[in-house]
Amino acid sequence: MTIASIPADSIGNKLYIKDLRIDKDRVFVKYKSTYNQIPFVEVELNIIDEGKCATINGDDGTVLYRFSTGWLNGIKIE
Repeated sequence: MTIASIPADSIGNKLYIKDLRIDKDRVFVKYKSTYNQIPFVEVELNIIDEGKCATINGDDGTVLYRFSTGWLNGIKIE
């Protein structure tokens, strides 16, 4: 299993992404961060900026994390 470790801020927090899954035209991953102790949770990614970036949004639509889709290149598609 491959896990992407994405810098989340300038003080060392990380966003971990794994288990990339594509269902029709929707993209899903499991993620967790070092901000809290919540285990990996599956979420739908929002692909933006002509496919260059992805966001993880909260229940109310607030962008929680934004990162380059290049970070997903090493993750095996399920």
